[in-house]
Amino acid sequence: MWEVMNDLIAARRHSRYFNHTRSYHLFTRVRMIAWLLMVLQSGWILIDWLLLPAEASTTIAYARLASSGCCLLLGLWYTHPYRLDVSLIRLLALVLVLTLFQTASTVILEQHGYHATVAGYAFFPFMIITMLAIFPLTLFEVAGFVCFVLLVELVTQLWLGAWGGVSGLNDLWLLAILGAIAGWASINQLNMLLVLYRQATRDPLTGLANRRQVMEQLEEDIKAAHAQGTPLTVMMFDLDKFKSFNDQYGHAAGDIVLKQFAKILREHAKRKVDLAGRFGGEEFLMVLPNMKAEQVTEVADAIRQACHASRLKVPTGDEVSFTTSIGISMLEEGEGGSSLLQRADEALYQAKDSGRDRYCMASWKEAA
Repeated sequence: MWEVMNDLIAARRHSRYFNHTRSYHLFTRVRMIAWLLMVLQSGWILIDWLLLPAEASTTIAYARLASSGCCLLLGLWYTHPYRLDVSLIRLLALVLVLTLFQTASTVILEQHGYHATVAGYAFFPFMIITMLAIFPLTLFEVAGFVCFVLLVELVTQLWLGAWGGVSGLNDLWLLAILGAIAGWASINQLNMLLVLYRQATRDPLTGLANRRQVMEQLEEDIKAAHAQGTPLTVMMFDLDKFKSFNDQYGHAAGDIVLKQFAKILREHAKRKVDLAGRFGGEEFLMVLPNMKAEQVTEVADAIRQACHASRLKVPTGDEVSFTTSIGISMLEEGEGGSSLLQRADEALYQAKDSGRDRYCMASWKEAA
C-alpha cells in the first residue's frame, strides 16, 4: 500500500520506461485540448462582437487570436513525445496560455466596466482547474498546477479590489474544492495507467519486466547508444540445473527460487536506466545502458555472490541455495539487437560449459 502511495505522490520512483508511457499520454491530450481551444477561441470572437461594445470586442479579439495562435503552436509541437519533462512543459504552456488570456480579458473588461456583467470570462480559472482531471499527474504535479491557478485568482482579486468579499472568497473556495476533485481524478488516472502498464509489461510471477517489454526497450536503448556513442551491455542469466531442482523439490520450490533471484536482480538494477526482466523459464536478462566494462563485471560478480548468500526454505522443509551462470555482451558499433543477444547467449553457454556459477564476456570476433 505504501509503495502504491509513493508511486502516486511523486515521479522519482517511476522507471524511465513508464515515464515514456505517461509522457505520451500527456503529449496526446495536451495536443487534443490545444486544437479544440484554438477552434473555440477563434469562434467565440463572433459571440463577443454580439455581446460587447466594439472597442472591447476588438481588443479581446486580438487576445483571442493570440491565444489561438499559441494553441496552434502547441498542437504543432510534435517533438519529444516520450520525454516526460517536455510533456510537462507542454501542459504548463497550455495552462499559461489560458491564464494569460484570462488575465488580459479581465483587464480589458474592467477598463470598459463590463467585468461583472459579461458571462463566461469569470469561469476561465474553473475551466483550467477542471481540465487537469484528464491528465495522469502525480500529487505534487497536480498540487503545483492548482496552487498556480489559485495564486493567479488571488492576485486578480487583489487587483480588482474583490479580495475579502463574499463573492471573491466563494470563488477561491470553489476553486480549491474543484482542485481537490480534479487532483483526485488525475491521480486515479495515474494509478490506472500504472496498473495497466504493469499488467502489460510485468512477468506475473517475478514482477520483473516481461520478454516483450525487455525486447522493446532493448531496441530503444540500442538506438540511443548508437546515436549518443555510449556503451550498452546485456547480461543473460540462467539458473544452474534448474530442471533437476524442480524435479527434486517441486515446482512450488522452483517458484520460490525464481522470486528470490528476481529480487536479487532488482536490487542490482539500481539506476533508473537499468532494466531487469524474465526472458522465459529460468532465463533472465538485464540491460545496463552507459556502464563501463569493469562496472559490468562488478555487477555480475555481486549477483553471483548474492545467489550464494541466499538460503531458502521450500515446501518440503529443506533449506536450499542456488547459483547462476551469466553471459555478458557489450554493444559494438553498428550492431543490432539480435546479434547482441546471440553473443550474450553464446557467452552464457560458454559459462555453463566451463563449470557454471560464473560469468563470461562475449567476444565480438568470435561472434562474427
